[in-house]
Amino acid sequence: MNTRELINCFDLLVESTQKLCDSFTQQGNPHWLPLTEAEQLHGINSLQKAKSIFQDYWYQDGQDGRETRSCFGLISANDTQIQEALLINQLKELLKNQVKVLLKQHKNQWLELKGTLATRHSSLRESLHFTGLSRLHLKQTWRHIPVIQRSPSRVGFNWYSSGRSIQKISVQEAYEALCKMDTSSLHIQTQLQQVGKLAQNTRLAKIQNLAPTMRANLFYEDNQFPERQAMNISLPILFKNTANNSLPNHNEPELVAPLTRKRAVRSDRTIEDHPFLPSIRVHRYS
Repeated sequence: MNTRELINCFDLLVESTQKLCDSFTQQGNPHWLPLTEAEQLHGINSLQKAKSIFQDYWYQDGQDGRETRSCFGLISANDTQIQEALLINQLKELLKNQVKVLLKQHKNQWLELKGTLATRHSSLRESLHFTGLSRLHLKQTWRHIPVIQRSPSRVGFNWYSSGRSIQKISVQEAYEALCKMDTSSLHIQTQLQQVGKLAQNTRLAKIQNLAPTMRANLFYEDNQFPERQAMNISLPILFKNTANNSLPNHNEPELVAPLTRKRAVRSDRTIEDHPFLPSIRVHRYS
């Protein structure tokens, strides 16, 4: 892996994203993005917010390493801007693949290079109020811009807060996972006893609740197929502008996901609600 290629890819990604964001100001794209009370008090407008979130490639002070900042909204874009956004997504994918190769083959070299990448483009970071940041947020760097090369007539935004990752796990695998923990602890000993009583063919599932996701449902009236499209988004949607530069009809959901589950529990659910082995998030099938 040529590290110079990776650096060039990152530079081109940052520069292309900045070019796209600058064009929003020049073109005055019709747009809608919700603002928090704090953003309104600081005089931030929604187009500034869009430009900031698209170029949000660095950790902010005090940000949890597992946290990924997101923002939903709509931006009407011309053909040139659509193509620029598609190019940006290609660069993101290329950078992602290059980083994975380097991580696999030369992890120490990547750790050194990561620090180099994070400190580049200091003038841009300062203009975005990211002064002094020296940690690159990879998930925010290579997540794609949602690009729609059509003009939706209506968009419905909804928080999806009940997603779960379900992975089948054998009794032996569960036992080995517990053994890697502090087996002198009473709660681990108790769970080892519980898993020891299970038949080897007992069906188990390791479950992880996923972070809330904004889902956009797009509806079209352009006589093309499909007439409806759904996607999970973490950035504002760029869609092909209409003749009159109008925005599609859309709802205005809460800025943050609701704390309580709104979706009904499926009647055919076969996994127990409470974990059988809580330390490793393993549930039994009912």
